[in-house]
Amino acid sequence: MIDISSKIKNLRIKNNLTQQEFGDKLFVSDKTVSSWESKRTLPDINMLMEICDKFNTNLFSLLNDTFDNNTEIELKIKVDNNEYNRILNMIKENSVLTFSGTQSATYYKPSNKEMINEWFRVRNENNTCILNYKRKEDESIVKEYEVTIDNEKNFKTILSYLGFTEVVNVSKNRISYLYKEKYEFSFDNVSKLGLFIEIEIKKYDYNIEEEFKKLFELLNEFNIDINKIEVKRYPELMLELNKL
Repeated sequence: MIDISSKIKNLRIKNNLTQQEFGDKLFVSDKTVSSWESKRTLPDINMLMEICDKFNTNLFSLLNDTFDNNTEIELKIKVDNNEYNRILNMIKENSVLTFSGTQSATYYKPSNKEMINEWFRVRNENNTCILNYKRKEDESIVKEYEVTIDNEKNFKTILSYLGFTEVVNVSKNRISYLYKEKYEFSFDNVSKLGLFIEIEIKKYDYNIEEEFKKLFELLNEFNIDINKIEVKRYPELMLELNKL
């Protein structure tokens, strides 16, 4: 999950403020600030925006380690069944269905190097096989390349001869909707991991900072708990699960 508590604490320390002084500027008590920093509670989206305004920062920087205008903006939220259905019912009434089906992805690594912040996968999506490579440049920027494969069996045989081995498999049922011609909501039921909702900005109308702010305003509009944001990717979560 995203560590908002540490970001708030670091921001306070950077400004050489005690918890009492930090709270005074936001019209909250030092006990409230202490509760934020100790992860007992977290500020809502309105308070996060107030923090940004008072301390001359932006929401994107507050919630991420980097800031770059080429950033792909996407958030993933871990939800329970009630929350999944609540948001799904709200979205599908005013959105366009863009995808519904199963996705199964097998992740590979070569024998001659460690795949650090890289993902090489073969994904089967409604009987279409897609080779996908992603590289995480930093906490917020991911570069992606993909091509379609017409013979999955032969391609996997080639990978084996080249020294690639399977790392983990992620299977999910996904339903995706385009909301307001801008936001893609993907509702995922991931095998062994549970239910998630991914929200990605597909159309950029403003700069990255403003887009990120509007995305969090959207979360607030749908009453989505920002504490449930998951920063790890599905293969990372699956590998952690397999170690248990």
